[in-house]
Amino acid sequence: MKNGLFATINIGASAFRMQISEFNEGQERIMETLVKPLGLGKDTFTKGYITLDSVYKATNILQMFRHKLDEYGIRKNYKCVCTSGVREARNRYFLIDHVMNKTGLKLDVIEPSDEIYIKYIGVKNDIKGFEAYEKRGVLFANISSGNVSINILKDDTSIFSGSLPYGSLRLRQLFKGVPIHSRYKAYNQYVETMFNTINSSLGSSSKIKYLVCSGSSVNTLQFIFEPKENYFHRTKLEELYERVKDKTSQENMTMLGIRISEAKVLVPMLETYLRLMQFVGTDRVQFSRKSFPNVLTRYYSNNIRDNGFRSRLRNTLYFLGRRYNFDEPHSKVVTDYSLQIFDALGDLHNLGTSERMLLESAAILHDIGYYIDAKMHHEHSYYIAKAFDMPGLDQEQIKIIAFLVLMHRVGTDESTETRLSYQNMETQLTIRKLVSILRIADALDTSHMQLVESVDVDVQSSRIIIRARTRKHAYLEKLGFDQKKGMFLETFGIPVELEMKVLYE
Repeated sequence: MKNGLFATINIGASAFRMQISEFNEGQERIMETLVKPLGLGKDTFTKGYITLDSVYKATNILQMFRHKLDEYGIRKNYKCVCTSGVREARNRYFLIDHVMNKTGLKLDVIEPSDEIYIKYIGVKNDIKGFEAYEKRGVLFANISSGNVSINILKDDTSIFSGSLPYGSLRLRQLFKGVPIHSRYKAYNQYVETMFNTINSSLGSSSKIKYLVCSGSSVNTLQFIFEPKENYFHRTKLEELYERVKDKTSQENMTMLGIRISEAKVLVPMLETYLRLMQFVGTDRVQFSRKSFPNVLTRYYSNNIRDNGFRSRLRNTLYFLGRRYNFDEPHSKVVTDYSLQIFDALGDLHNLGTSERMLLESAAILHDIGYYIDAKMHHEHSYYIAKAFDMPGLDQEQIKIIAFLVLMHRVGTDESTETRLSYQNMETQLTIRKLVSILRIADALDTSHMQLVESVDVDVQSSRIIIRARTRKHAYLEKLGFDQKKGMFLETFGIPVELEMKVLYE
């Protein structure tokens, strides 16, 4: 959106936040912000559901926000998102339905990977020179009430990403029965287990140089320290920790002048910050002054970009493949041929750049399951791809990638068709189009010997001809092509043929 009004509502674990912005040629002017405390996370993290009383209170707040939208004449240009406080509640759909019926507001529950991605690109667009951090090694952490979401990048590759249940409010609720004078020790032990999880995933990856954080905790620390620069120093955090670690929330609220809701989560939040700094080996944690509602507004109004996403995705997929000792030369040629065929057949498949990205991703990963078992490698590839998590890829995209790697092999069983039948017709057709291309590309290196040096795609009225130039007679490639070309005809209604020319024999 270049011009007009746009609003975002963020339903967090401890508060509801609203921002209304006006855009003029892409330039933002914040018109109004509202914050209403309500601890939905307290219900969710202790009971597993949101109490009816909290549902009513949430609805009243959102009714107030609805009136505010009406004041500005905003009908469609808004986004209302829920994070962990709603996402993890067993009765979340009841809340969503109740709010829709009473206020007309549509609530969207965003996945952890989407949440951290939005916050990540907000920081990336705010901190000067962040691209250099991505190459030299940066740990980005969003420390919120419900979760600690972490994305670690090195050499423009996402080497770890996850949303972990170590949020400050969650820890507070978990250990509220421990005496106040020793509760910080329980926080310390519990936070330590988070790094066991990270270390087990990272393995022997390179050292990280920078630590960047976001989340409501940043606002609390800014109020306490009033920093002139956009970072907090370890010494200041350690001094504060020693002052507050064994005091009551009421004492810390009075001493620091913060809200009681902030005082209740201050100690577990500081514990997390200090342990993150120790893990990275840095004396400072950098932050962005952009609030989550501000970043949400710019993201959903299309006024913020992540220009390096696709190259980072590609790097991350190859990084994953190497962890499973995949056949990288084979993966690269199958990827190249897949994209070449896709580009040549644009008028036939009518798919866009997003689908091209999914095809590329699947081509990179299609044989990754060989690490586990050759005979059923397509099934293992499917489960590895399905478990892949990278900020910027949503669950629907990951699902399509997983289906592509599952179906790249001819002779998939009846259960595969059953799984596919559960998808809507548009998704099924997209998968069949992309699999048809992937199978042809995979066949062009059936031997895994890279015998095909180059290909041309000749689109004729009654057939598609793949003309391949080979270093020697490619017997397996011809056999594989004949076995895999059937789905292409069944999907597009036009036959595909292979012509090979031997260059050197």
